[in-house]
Amino acid sequence: MLAKLLHYRFFWPILLLILIIPTFSFLVRPGLYWNMHDDMQMVRQLEMEKCLKDGQIPCRWTPDLGFGYGYPLFNFYPPLPYLAGQIFRSFGFSFVATVKLSAILLITLSSLAMYLLASSLTGPIGGFLAGLFYTYAPYHAVNIFVRGAFNEAWSALFFPLIFYFSKKLLTSHLKTIYLFLLSLSWAGLLLSHNPMALTFAIFFAPWCLYWYWPSLEKKDFKPFIKLLIAGFMALFLSAFYTLPVLFETKLVQIESMFQNYYHYSVHFLSFRQLFLSNFWGDGPSVWMDPDGMSFSIGTLYWILPLFIFVYYLYTFNKKRNSKYLLPLLIIALSFLAVIMTHERFSFLWLLLKPIQKIQFPWRFLNHTLFFSSLSLAYLPKILNKIYPKIIYIILPILSLTVVLLNYKYFFPISYGPITDEQKFSGLAWTNQITSGIYDYLPKTASTAAKSKAAEIIDKVEPENTEYQLLGWQKGTDWWLFNLQNETSAKFTLASLYFPNFKLLDNQQDLKYEVEPELGRITINLDSGYHQIYLKFYNTPVRTISNYLSLFAWIFTIVFFISKLWKIKKFKK
Repeated sequence: MLAKLLHYRFFWPILLLILIIPTFSFLVRPGLYWNMHDDMQMVRQLEMEKCLKDGQIPCRWTPDLGFGYGYPLFNFYPPLPYLAGQIFRSFGFSFVATVKLSAILLITLSSLAMYLLASSLTGPIGGFLAGLFYTYAPYHAVNIFVRGAFNEAWSALFFPLIFYFSKKLLTSHLKTIYLFLLSLSWAGLLLSHNPMALTFAIFFAPWCLYWYWPSLEKKDFKPFIKLLIAGFMALFLSAFYTLPVLFETKLVQIESMFQNYYHYSVHFLSFRQLFLSNFWGDGPSVWMDPDGMSFSIGTLYWILPLFIFVYYLYTFNKKRNSKYLLPLLIIALSFLAVIMTHERFSFLWLLLKPIQKIQFPWRFLNHTLFFSSLSLAYLPKILNKIYPKIIYIILPILSLTVVLLNYKYFFPISYGPITDEQKFSGLAWTNQITSGIYDYLPKTASTAAKSKAAEIIDKVEPENTEYQLLGWQKGTDWWLFNLQNETSAKFTLASLYFPNFKLLDNQQDLKYEVEPELGRITINLDSGYHQIYLKFYNTPVRTISNYLSLFAWIFTIVFFISKLWKIKKFKK
């Protein structure tokens, strides 16, 4: 009976889902919320919801941020976590609950994605072990419960999916469905976190080379061409976000994101932090050991891969079989990711200058834990060769150990009860709409706002000008207001300028200027009645990127519908 159960197709993924429940222990407690470094999850979700309800699709201009002056956050900030969160909002969940449910969704899907990849390499037991360790990796808890880096956390879902579908594309007679699934996975990573997409490419290349090598020896370039097509498809699917990032970043101030505290050289780790420390905290990252948060890999996450590496190195030297190279490659990539976090290897950062834009070298821990967890898929095979069926003794011990050692990390240090209304009012609201105010501030502004924006008019010159606002309406990226002024005057609107704002006065084009201090829009109006319409339009780059994504998504959806239709007809 037990043997039959162990061979049941869904036994191991179901057991995996049961054992990751402790990571939700805090997230399922209603009404509680936690302090995190990037405490903007709820306000970003709010801004995304306002955009979607207002028809601003894709969302680019966030009206409440920047102290109420608005700025183009989602023109440059990956939107996927908040698009996923909107699923829960559409079912009526509160913003507090939405953030927590999004975290649960992420943890669950990431675990299953690792199971899918690892089980394809070594079988369901290896998939179970890799999925369990991947879920309980300490740095994953840091991302969610300390840093609040939800975008970075979502990349953990797409790492295993990209590896799995690229492997299938390169080894399964080029089935087109894997091309589409790979492109969707890469698009998901691009829409989640730019630095992770940039750095993951370093590790993706040797993985693809391993699986492509047999075809390369036969001079078969079709798999490589399919891989390129998948890459272009991923770029098209994410073009609505990716292309504006590439071509319009020059319009905003991003220098402060890579200077002083945020310079990569300030955030290297020591080997003690990585391999020996068991410190846990929710403080900041500073120079070397005094860090206020943990950057531990986790003892089991380097001891077990080291054992696996030694075993397969010995076996390869003895038998010279290429099948033993894959676990060696996986662990070598984990080691490469580790050394990228240490100052002794800072010369690599000077050679690979684009990676300096990821700000924090310890972000490579995402890759380290991905590869170290994946390598554990080979442990059951090793143990089975050493002594058959000993894995059924070792597996429960390892599973229990990793859960007991690490589940406590998935519980915040500082938390308390809070409601949406409390979070979106008073000082809490002010903190959210001013946090990161210099991130993506348009270059037309010399400084960020120091006080809250007015409703419509910030300033009028001359100051004694008599005028009346006779009513107004505002959306996320548009205003409509009526104004009556007795004399000619210059009006400063409570909105920042960014290409492409356009204004109409009584349905006629209205010229405007940009004041140099805060970068606000100013208009000169003669005396009389004015109906002013302010609207944020797309630039050519945004328009082209929108259409590229639209056609790519339509093409992808049509492909999957046609596949489902064929399956349905075949069953009949």
